[in-house]
Amino acid sequence: MITALRQKVKVERGGVINLRSRKLKAGTTAEVIVLVETGKASKESMTAGDLLASGLVGMWADREDMGDSLEFARALRSRASQRDSQK
Repeated sequence: MITALRQKVKVERGGVINLRSRKLKAGTTAEVIVLVETGKASKESMTAGDLLASGLVGMWADREDMGDSLEFARALRSRASQRDSQK
């Protein structure tokens, strides 16, 4: 079972982050994901130029295991919708 714990903390000198909680038991394994506030407003959308420059467009072009990428995507959506209807 996975339990989420969210805390805002200040990063100390040397990049040290102290996380304390009574919910955390000694010896328990935890996976930590750090989300850093940059202070800048994030860009919520990309322009067409940004998208082309990102490397996302055409990233599957050389995949030989897919054949027709449109058909491959249709098959993925079909399998996903069949799983949803079986619940």
